[in-house]
Amino acid sequence: MPVLNAQSPARLPGCEINPDVQSVLDRQLDPKLLDRMPFADRFPLERNTLEALTSKYPRELEPYTRLRDLFFRFSPKEYAELREGWIRMGNEHPNDPLALLLASEVLNRVDTPESIRLLQSARAEAPEFPWAARDLADIYSDGKRADPAKAKENIDAFFAICPASSDPYAQYLLPGADPLLQPKVEAAREVALRTKLEKETDPKQLKSYSTLWTLEFQIRKPQDYDAERQQIAQDLARMERIHPRGDAEWQALLIDGYQRSGAPKEKIAALEDGLIAEYPHSNQAYHIVSGRWDQAHPEPQDQKDATAWDRHRKEYAQALQGWIRDYPDDTWLQRNAWFKAVQNGTIPEKDPLAAVDAFLRAMETWEGPSWGWYYLQAARVLVERGREPERVIELVKQARSSYERNWPIFAISDNLTDEQMKEKRDELTESTQDVNGWMLKAAMEADKPEIAAELRAAVEAPPPENKKLLEGYWTNRARLALLTGNRIDAVAFYQMALQTRLEAPRPFEGRVRDDLADEAHALWKQQGGTETAWNTWSGMPATDKTILAAGPWEKPKESLPDFELTDLAGKTWRLKELNGKAVLIDVWATWCEGCLMELPNLQKLYEQVKNRNDIQILTFVSDDDPGVVGPFLKDKGYTFPVLPIVNDAAIDDAMNLPNGGIPQTWILDRSGRSVWSRLGYDPGDYDDFSRDMLTRLGAVPAHQ
Repeated sequence: MPVLNAQSPARLPGCEINPDVQSVLDRQLDPKLLDRMPFADRFPLERNTLEALTSKYPRELEPYTRLRDLFFRFSPKEYAELREGWIRMGNEHPNDPLALLLASEVLNRVDTPESIRLLQSARAEAPEFPWAARDLADIYSDGKRADPAKAKENIDAFFAICPASSDPYAQYLLPGADPLLQPKVEAAREVALRTKLEKETDPKQLKSYSTLWTLEFQIRKPQDYDAERQQIAQDLARMERIHPRGDAEWQALLIDGYQRSGAPKEKIAALEDGLIAEYPHSNQAYHIVSGRWDQAHPEPQDQKDATAWDRHRKEYAQALQGWIRDYPDDTWLQRNAWFKAVQNGTIPEKDPLAAVDAFLRAMETWEGPSWGWYYLQAARVLVERGREPERVIELVKQARSSYERNWPIFAISDNLTDEQMKEKRDELTESTQDVNGWMLKAAMEADKPEIAAELRAAVEAPPPENKKLLEGYWTNRARLALLTGNRIDAVAFYQMALQTRLEAPRPFEGRVRDDLADEAHALWKQQGGTETAWNTWSGMPATDKTILAAGPWEKPKESLPDFELTDLAGKTWRLKELNGKAVLIDVWATWCEGCLMELPNLQKLYEQVKNRNDIQILTFVSDDDPGVVGPFLKDKGYTFPVLPIVNDAAIDDAMNLPNGGIPQTWILDRSGRSVWSRLGYDPGDYDDFSRDMLTRLGAVPAHQ
């Protein structure tokens, strides 16, 4: 196991990776190459390549961090050895900033005070060493040791040393820097990258134009986007002069550029047709073909329309079979797509065993030990289809041992606030409830009451405080009682589960699945209960059925800041100028599947209220590249206001972006106070999207 070859601290990693190191990484660890290798071959290739680089380039940072991440994810034993070695090197070389940095990185989240001390020592030894400053900024940006002033001081120091750095961690922290520094950093990156590309002729290097265009859209104001599109058109002309013809990846890059430049749809379609004709079996051709299929076969809007959804599922199944046949190099299609369609019910296979077997073979061959998540996915499909319960038990045991081994490493940190720790524990409780629930159902099906002894302590623990977890808690209490033959207790626990769930399932894709009610109802009938008594016994308390009940909607922990943002049409919106209106703000991105499902409904709502003076619909778009948003809106025909929020630290913090996820919907009262928010979009949650949203907007009077 190689560890740091400590030398004079005068030779420290600079702002950019050594070109020779980068060349080896690009050539030997090309992600496209690795993705096509079985894990048994891929892991040793990555390990051997990175260990060779640490030996040949002992004062370069990138090989060390990649090796650490590789072991951290896939080899706990080797990670433990590496961790001990780095800590030892930090102790033995207290004057070497690189040794101190590496020791601090394996101590972060485990002994964060010691990690901070080591980083501070590294900065004291070498004030111009940028990476210690970056890591300190990261620690001080969140958690119980969050210190905005120290985070700002350190990220400012990093970019003062490396003004053109493209390091992703540093870029993530940039919004917390000095507001005067941020535009300078972004301008420096733009100038450095454009200067480099204007001298470049290697097609592989020219692919960085995509990164440049993203950066330039980020730093320009919406009113300057047209000028940026003209610049992209000039770049494309140069690229085509240098390299008139290229492989499918090159042609896809040109198509992406033309889309960002605002080229006509006919031009884009012709370029796509050319790519498909020349490279009919490429991954790029698949993405074009499948995207066109999605456009031609929109999902039914009515979640209750079983006939329409059945027709859509059959059409998709036929298309998917063709794609799997025609695009053998697309790893997602070959390893995951059919199983995921079976799992989601998109492919209504009566016998899922072939799909489960193929999926597990693929995951074990290609993915390696990844938390055992794929064992749980397979177990869930078998449980829901009532197949092979004894196999389910073994799959769940495999997954559970993986989670128990890895959870403390991945999820627990000594730098979490009490609230963050509670969220982590709730997350663990919910996952454990799911796993135990599948195990209990499988044990009942397999008639293995001895499983109860393994699960009793966890299932019969005191009820969770989080109301969202009570339904799962009481459901598992009922299943455990049934497994041990105590039917009377099971009846009582099922009633508690029904009464504590926040809302009953709604129609989704033409079907209503309600495992809880089905299980309880079956037991009720077995006990001789009548339907009249069942309807009384199983009803939720009336107080839980109000539109403003809990569920996906929550009271925000903090209100949105008093923003001032410019939309894509050049209009400036200020929160304070919206006083007197109930406001709905939707947060979305072009790459977000849930958002793409929600946006047609949002457009319909906007059409209904756009002329009203008591309601305002706004959307915040969080795409890292705002340049892709305009063509997207034009293609879809969406006209609601769109305000880019890239690098807006205040809004990111209030909405917990990007960690909090999207889509998000926020409701503000008539004085601008945030009163409701929800994460995600589930079409099954709405009988009528517009009506439900208008009801909620009408229920938010001005804050008193």
